[in-house]
Amino acid sequence: MMKNDKLNLWQVLLPLLPLLMILASCRKSAEETADNLRIEKLHQLDELLNAQSPQAKAEIEKGMKLAKDSLTFYEYYARKGRWFCQSATPDSTVGYVDRTLRFALRQPDTPRRNGLLAYTYNCQGINYHNFHRKADEVVSLYQSAYAYSMRSDVQHQAPSICANLGDAYLFKNQLPQAASWYRRALFLVDSLQLPKEENVSLYVGLATIYLKLNDFDASLQCYQQTEDHLPQMSLAMQAYYLNNYGNYYYYKKDYAQSLRKFLQLKQLLEKHKKGDCFDMYLCKLNMADVYLNLDSIAQSEKYLAESEPFMVANHDREAVYYCNTIHIGQEVKKGDMAAVTRILDSERQQFGEDLSNLVAFNLRQIRNQYLQRYYLAKGDYRMAFENLRRDMQKNDSLEHNRIKMRASEIMDRFTQDTLKLHHDLVLEHKTAQLNQTRFIALAVVLLILLLCMFFVIKSMRSGKRLEESRHRVLQLKLEGARNRISPHFVFNVLNNKILHAGTAEADELMGLARLIRSNLDLSCQPKVSLAAEIGFVKQYLAVETPLMGDDFDFSLQIDPEVDVENTYIPSMFVQILVENALVHGLRGWEGRKSLQVKVGRKQPGYTEVSVLDNGRGFDIRQKGKKRTGLGIITQTMAVVNEHNRQKMTFSLQNRKAEDGSVAGCLAQVCIPDGFVM
Repeated sequence: MMKNDKLNLWQVLLPLLPLLMILASCRKSAEETADNLRIEKLHQLDELLNAQSPQAKAEIEKGMKLAKDSLTFYEYYARKGRWFCQSATPDSTVGYVDRTLRFALRQPDTPRRNGLLAYTYNCQGINYHNFHRKADEVVSLYQSAYAYSMRSDVQHQAPSICANLGDAYLFKNQLPQAASWYRRALFLVDSLQLPKEENVSLYVGLATIYLKLNDFDASLQCYQQTEDHLPQMSLAMQAYYLNNYGNYYYYKKDYAQSLRKFLQLKQLLEKHKKGDCFDMYLCKLNMADVYLNLDSIAQSEKYLAESEPFMVANHDREAVYYCNTIHIGQEVKKGDMAAVTRILDSERQQFGEDLSNLVAFNLRQIRNQYLQRYYLAKGDYRMAFENLRRDMQKNDSLEHNRIKMRASEIMDRFTQDTLKLHHDLVLEHKTAQLNQTRFIALAVVLLILLLCMFFVIKSMRSGKRLEESRHRVLQLKLEGARNRISPHFVFNVLNNKILHAGTAEADELMGLARLIRSNLDLSCQPKVSLAAEIGFVKQYLAVETPLMGDDFDFSLQIDPEVDVENTYIPSMFVQILVENALVHGLRGWEGRKSLQVKVGRKQPGYTEVSVLDNGRGFDIRQKGKKRTGLGIITQTMAVVNEHNRQKMTFSLQNRKAEDGSVAGCLAQVCIPDGFVM
């Protein structure tokens, strides 16, 4: 029975294995879907920030309010710092960045945590870079942001961080490094299979580098490649593009075309209600210089007056230097050389003698053009010559940078081509491995399913065949034991004998015929009512009693609690026990012969049938009919007990006299109510 229980357990568990695997896969798929939705939502919020949408702040505060964990809260909190970076109070960014970094650096190293660090370091770098502060620290911040982004779940941000690094090196006048990072950004866009629109903004950065090298043709080509995609850019990138494009025409000395680009930028920002932001003030500062070169001093003074307070308030040293440069140009144009002297003296007192060495070369070039006129107007030819000499040195340095950058470009392209080839080979190998793994996993799952189906079907068929076999064997044994002679032949012979016999003999033969017919009827049924079984036993004893002699006594005791009509017993059980008692216990026994059949309730739910005789007793060493009848009983019980919780029991023992001698035999069978065959 224990073996069958284990088999049934495996029959239940094996079909469940694929279901459990599917459920585990679904759970993982659900987690991946939720993570992808989170990343997509943050990406959409970044798009709103880049577009400087008025909805951005409300969406950030909504995200912070609905955040279910600290990591989600700080992902939105960092973006609030980014929002302040674009506002009229950019200094507020620092507090948000510092608090986010303190939280993130305490968290375990995970792709999501690295994504938060990458975003925050990048935000801090942008804040310093916009106002030309801490150039070395800006590079370090961007490098940290890039390193974390490559180990994060937001690798799509890596190209923009590379572009920011390129701008940082551009600010430090390290043009080869700037170009290298822009090339890397282009490579990442291709490697990460990002939208081709990402390339557009990167070409603007390259155009700026070429402009620094006075390579106007290459710079113009980059701007023209970008122009058709202007409507698809974010507002911040459109402003960046138009500002740099205006600078391109400024350095080409096409001031009218430059003014058109800056006016286009101004109209764009006004259209989006961005009149009080860094981009607008920078645009007005550039327009002040363009109007100065167009000899419109009044307009130049107007726009300088509108932009200078913002730059001073935000302690942007380079912007203040540029404002003073435009003041110098205005005074030179007006011929007020004393005012120029006052401006230079005031600047030296405020920033020191080395300020000119701390600003970008292109800003120094602009100032030198105005100072050249200033020195000539004063008649200070030595300073005019010294100023010219320094410009020539810088131009020589610029040419050196151009050559170095060309060499660097060649090496970068060769390296990137090699890396791309290696990346493609690795990707192809990984894809082959992944396909192989998927094929093996699919084969294993299919094999498990086939094995499960095989074992289940085999188990069901085996159980069914076993059940049929046992039932058939039992029927054959019962039929073989009960039908040892042909019933048709017997009935023909008996009918012929009855017709020619006397009255007494005919009655005996009729009783025998009824007994045989009852035997045939009962043998066709696996179980019968106790009333039918006892009736058959009485018919059997009616035939056997004359053969046992006058000293044979039979008694039947039935407990009133037993409902013989509705109590069922395997067919022939009582008859076999009675027959065994007569044939092997009482027949040939000297003295009075006694046979008792008792039917009672041993315990609730069970009926007990006892057959007692006072014969020679039971000897296990004897073989013959007794063994055949008992074999039928034990085999029938085995089949019944296999399919029923309440078990059928059978016992056979000798009865003892007072002196210890054998005084007969007792056979008992205990049958549960409601058993099934």
